[in-house]
Amino acid sequence: MNKFILLFILLFIVSCKKSEEAKNYKDLNSTKYFSISTDLKNLKNIEKNKVNDSLYKVKGIFKNYAINGYITNNNIRINWWSAFDNKTKELLAKLEYKLIDNKEFVNQYILFENKSIDTLGSKFYSVKKNANSVSYKFYMPSQLKKLNCEGKLNYHIYSKGTEQAHLQCKCIKNANIFNCEFPIPKDLNFNDITIRGNFWEMFQLENGDIGGNDIYVLDTLK
Repeated sequence: MNKFILLFILLFIVSCKKSEEAKNYKDLNSTKYFSISTDLKNLKNIEKNKVNDSLYKVKGIFKNYAINGYITNNNIRINWWSAFDNKTKELLAKLEYKLIDNKEFVNQYILFENKSIDTLGSKFYSVKKNANSVSYKFYMPSQLKKLNCEGKLNYHIYSKGTEQAHLQCKCIKNANIFNCEFPIPKDLNFNDITIRGNFWEMFQLENGDIGGNDIYVLDTLK
């Protein structure tokens, strides 16, 4: 199975009409890809288990995939969702829902190819605590030919629930990965810090159009 077919499967597109089958799905954004397969209305054999008063874990079947994730008591999708091959139980994709301005938003998605992360087709980040600094890596999808790419991280540093700093870090681009490292003030307890922020990738396409990607970050360092 070639990479295009695998990507097509991982993104769980429902092709109900011939006109839909002819679309170029690479032009669609992640929300359109994933909203179908994680919509409770499209799942069969749904199991719903209460985690607490405001959170439920759900499982269901979408075509040949086993889907699981989390919803609020108002049926709003949040946190990480996963999709597995229903026969082999192999993990095919993960995605993170966040609630932004009272709307569901796909913040990160990770696609897997041969049981490894497809870093060229995924959109996610990793964080690492160093001796006196924090480093982030933001992986951006590379299907489009981008020109004049630039990435920045606007971030807030909190300690004991109080904001200590609000700064911006310009990221260094390496292929489709943006690296960002910044120091932590020496007077703060490094084991009691929360980072909250937003990464923005801005780029120009060959036809002159301007595009962008963003990822919200929220990490507690311990």
